[in-house]
Amino acid sequence: MDTCKLGIWGIGGVGKTAIAGAFFSKISRRFEGSYFAHNVREAEETGKLADLRKELLSTLLNDGNMNKFPNIGLNFQSKRLTRKKVLIVFDDVNHPRQIEFLIGNLDWFASGSRILITARDKQALINCGVNKIYQIKELVHVDALKLLNQCAFGRDHPDASYIELTHEAIKYAQGVPIALKILGRFLFRKRKEVWENAISKLEMVPQMEIQEVLKISYDGLDDKEKNIFLDIACFLVGEDRDIVTKYLNACEFFATSGIEVLVDKSLITISEYNKIRMHDLMRNMGREIVRQESINDPSKRSRLWHHKEIYEVLTENMVSNYDFASYFI
Repeated sequence: MDTCKLGIWGIGGVGKTAIAGAFFSKISRRFEGSYFAHNVREAEETGKLADLRKELLSTLLNDGNMNKFPNIGLNFQSKRLTRKKVLIVFDDVNHPRQIEFLIGNLDWFASGSRILITARDKQALINCGVNKIYQIKELVHVDALKLLNQCAFGRDHPDASYIELTHEAIKYAQGVPIALKILGRFLFRKRKEVWENAISKLEMVPQMEIQEVLKISYDGLDDKEKNIFLDIACFLVGEDRDIVTKYLNACEFFATSGIEVLVDKSLITISEYNKIRMHDLMRNMGREIVRQESINDPSKRSRLWHHKEIYEVLTENMVSNYDFASYFI
């Protein structure tokens, strides 16, 4: 049996790492060597990928000398692994070069080895040569409710007076576990008035910790792709993909390929009726990015979508020296 290479794909905070961790804990004892490489993308960005590789090889080979002789060639070390059946999880990968640097060729391992890679970008998994990709979906309502209640109240069921508020929080999180956990912990043992105020605030300003988790995928886009994402978030959710592509291509955003990139990065989805869909948290994130361009002066933002702000800017003739993106489809 050859090495089996699996990919786990989904939006940020949907639970890819948690699922990979459960998988690792359940079967790691069946292998001669095992290692869970956490936060591969972050390790590369912070210059710690070499340290991660030393730890990975040292653990798999059970060789403490790796730290004493860090310059021993990767090819030499990897050849030693061809005799071992191993389990490796590479968490949060966004480019195949990271895998190549850490371990070389994924087919070098002994028969029966298992490689699991988690990523926000489907194309990254394809480029890594995985055999199969599993997409992680958001939690269904009953599971989302249970997770929120555990984080906010420490039990499966809230007090009766909080039931309506918990459903409002779940509506905002839309089944994303990290959002449910962050909201639950923030509201833990808080009074009803605090819940009500916090939920009302979320309708205007996204929760920053959730925003930071989701924004990682946006930060990985080029300028054209970012413009496509922001236009969709502000104006084009629910519109026909072909029509949107035509409009954005006319703006020289290269939307035919750009929309594919957004799909691969789990920033948007395409419905069976060819409509563009976007998770509410992603839409809120995009709109917050635009709002941050000028918090107090809407006329200095690149896009306007709220009718009150549009009315204010137009009636006060505040757009003479600024161009706005706008679409009427």
